[in-house]
Amino acid sequence: MENLYEILGIHPEASTREVKSAFRRQAKKHHPDLHGVGSSRGAERRASEAAMRALLEAYRILSDPERRRAYDRGLRRRAAEEGGFDYRKFLKARPRDPESQAKLVVFDLLHELEDEALEVYERGKGLEDFRLERYLERGEAMDAEFCIAEEYEKRERWIKAYSIYKKLIAMELEQPWFRYFFEVVALQFRNLVLFKMSKAMDDDDYLYCLEEAAGLGLPKHDAAQLYRRIGEIQLRRGDGFAAMEALEKAGELEPRMAGLSALMRKAGVRA
Repeated sequence: MENLYEILGIHPEASTREVKSAFRRQAKKHHPDLHGVGSSRGAERRASEAAMRALLEAYRILSDPERRRAYDRGLRRRAAEEGGFDYRKFLKARPRDPESQAKLVVFDLLHELEDEALEVYERGKGLEDFRLERYLERGEAMDAEFCIAEEYEKRERWIKAYSIYKKLIAMELEQPWFRYFFEVVALQFRNLVLFKMSKAMDDDDYLYCLEEAAGLGLPKHDAAQLYRRIGEIQLRRGDGFAAMEALEKAGELEPRMAGLSALMRKAGVRA
């Protein structure tokens, strides 16, 4: 199977903008209209049409963050399968070796063994200083922990997912890895905090997490939504001053947020 990055002539870490630029450049080169329709050039035109179909498919996948991430996982899975021996058995035979267990987490995730990956990940926490980024390449570790956070969410283990997302956001802001995919990470984290975590804790603990999440350095829209939720909860609790403070922060980040003015009026009345 031809590598989609090679079709576009870009590096696997290329940004979405670079993907689009490469597609336009390659499309100009291979577009069928640039090749004649005479019998002597029929084969050339057919080859050009095939190249354009491949370019369009590469662009369709690599320009979409979700599809690109799934494709990247498949690339890593195929690379892991080229070893020629039972790599998983080799890693499982070393339960006290943190590096082997870190690699086993990644292997299981790549082979859709999510339950097993979570089991290894949690068991690894009993080993000294078990951090994936200590034993794997930083980007590979971040991808793996993002998958782990998603699996925790599926199992409604909100607090564990929250802790991992929080760590990943801090790592990304310190040194970008997700790049084009960070908006997806931030959105999933925001939705986790806004719509799921309140089910697992009381108002005081939930407010603490909201305030912590809002201060992590997320994109302005995401942080504004978190401050708005803080304001709504404080209004419900009857604390107009705290509600107004949070709502003002939301307004600074997103001045035209729908419904914000009405909330601020209610907060002003109760302050």
